[in-house]
Amino acid sequence: MYLDNIINKQMNDIQTIDTIARGIMASYYGSRQRCGTETQKWTYAILQAREIFKGDSKIDKNDLSDEAFKYCKEHELI
Repeated sequence: MYLDNIINKQMNDIQTIDTIARGIMASYYGSRQRCGTETQKWTYAILQAREIFKGDSKIDKNDLSDEAFKYCKEHELI
């Protein structure tokens, strides 16, 4: 049972980081890498997403468009 809880927590963390990275790739917040392969662009987005997830960076809700704000609220990122 304890191992199941650890695995579930890790999966939730990964899903949250993925959701944050999707927002970065949609240009809602963060900075998107403009050149390189898709793998490089996603890697850059995921690295930023990890910083946001860990609390090293923040999503400033005052700088979001209406669409970005809706995305963040829907996914409980702000």
